[in-house]
Amino acid sequence: MRETMPLPIEVKVAAISVATVDGLPQANYLRAARLVEIALADSPDIVLLPEAFAAGYCGCDLAPFAETKTSPALRRFRDLSKAGDCLLVLGFLERSKRGIRNAAVMYDQGAEVGVHYKRTLWPDAKRDYRDELTLMVPGTEMEIFGTRFGKCSIITCYENMVDENWAEVGPQVDFVLSPYNCQGDPSHHNIEKSRKYGIPSAWADRTGTVWAGDRYMPNPGTAGVVDAQGGIIGRSDPGVETIVGGVMSVELGRVRKQP
Repeated sequence: MRETMPLPIEVKVAAISVATVDGLPQANYLRAARLVEIALADSPDIVLLPEAFAAGYCGCDLAPFAETKTSPALRRFRDLSKAGDCLLVLGFLERSKRGIRNAAVMYDQGAEVGVHYKRTLWPDAKRDYRDELTLMVPGTEMEIFGTRFGKCSIITCYENMVDENWAEVGPQVDFVLSPYNCQGDPSHHNIEKSRKYGIPSAWADRTGTVWAGDRYMPNPGTAGVVDAQGGIIGRSDPGVETIVGGVMSVELGRVRKQP
């Protein structure tokens, strides 16, 4: 339920469903960077890339694929956010003293806004190469980032499936950005949560091929943008690499109640 009159602004989003191959980080980064360059021709305000798309879930030891925020690959995306005068979010695996962290960094106009570390990790007792509880260390909070387009949270993949995460940030944010690296089309999570909490959102999952323990398999991921009523502004077909453009109406300063 809404209580105060909002100040709406229109925010142009480019959500990118990148076709990647697990375990080939440099090739995957190169492909994603080229797609961002293509997206920038349309002058988006926000560019969203998937969760940990460069490394993927390529084995039971992700340490060789982890990096720091100062890596050359991440510097390139920071520079792209400056060149495109945009806010850019991408997921990666961060190396830390505690272990591997599932991170999503936010750059705006060439400067780091902040990093979200996935707090709700995916449990998978049947697939050790997908069991985030043993592969990674969790984050500790759901951050609220102040941006020039309003307040937002990054809610990563499985975190969107746990209602408490949206309930925690819902009363405080103007929009949500959701990077995914899941096997399947995750669009229904953002459609349902945006409708429930009255918050526009965008999501981006990877396509291409994913490691399935003893073989590779195609991934039917999607990307898209949804409004505060759960209406689809733009959505890709499952498994198709593309750039989904859409304009979110972001209502600044609106007071929200939990449903």
